[in-house]
Amino acid sequence: MIVGIVSGKGGVGKTTIASNLSYYLSQMGRDVTLVDCNVTTSHLNFNFGFYGFVKTLNNVLRGEAELWEVTYKYRNLNIVPASLRLEDLNYIDLAALPRAIRNIKSEFVFLDSAPGFGREAMSVLTSVDAVLIVTTPFMCSIADILRMRKIVSELNIETLGIVVNMVKGKNYELSKREIEAITGIKVVECVPYDENVEYSLSLGKPFIEIFPETKASLAIKRLANKLFGVEEIKKVGFLNEIKKGLIEFLKGKFKII
Repeated sequence: MIVGIVSGKGGVGKTTIASNLSYYLSQMGRDVTLVDCNVTTSHLNFNFGFYGFVKTLNNVLRGEAELWEVTYKYRNLNIVPASLRLEDLNYIDLAALPRAIRNIKSEFVFLDSAPGFGREAMSVLTSVDAVLIVTTPFMCSIADILRMRKIVSELNIETLGIVVNMVKGKNYELSKREIEAITGIKVVECVPYDENVEYSLSLGKPFIEIFPETKASLAIKRLANKLFGVEEIKKVGFLNEIKKGLIEFLKGKFKII
């Protein structure tokens, strides 16, 4: 399944959502590839502490490399980065993206799109089976979803839903119900604002890796379960196992109901 992580507006945390959702699914045993399709202003690599590559997606789009040559590993996650070098923007053929993406054999392929509706974003939309829309709870972000919905509908692409990011729960924010009423698209998850997200970015690691029980991480886990049926199996401690066994023993011995 090829999923575009998209937004009409920049600065909504789209790359952070894409990185952490992809990482979590890969840690749960799924075969996942994450591709940085924001070739002009690539940021995805910073979420994983990568700062230099021999070859990138830019080389693929120039016909200089195959996709397997530009695929790197972070733990179990496959990552295809875009170049940070300005000169690597020369002679890029964005029309080559759909063909390259279709050659990826992973169970899940996530494309971190450029925001808006320019050539980069449209190349992503012509490459995917479905989109997941990331926004913030403000009208300036929500308004662009209306245009996104029209384009996605015309291209006959499935919409998995909206992720509302950086929610603080203030009364001036649009509610889930209001966002759904305005856009006509279901809100599948609200990710709360969490300072641990900013701290993890400074460390170059996914926040769900180093803060797995923080509020934002729990929201990502819920999102993975809702959309892809992936649920974390909690490890039960030794003392809890003893407690559980003792209760079962007492139920049997004294016929406790």
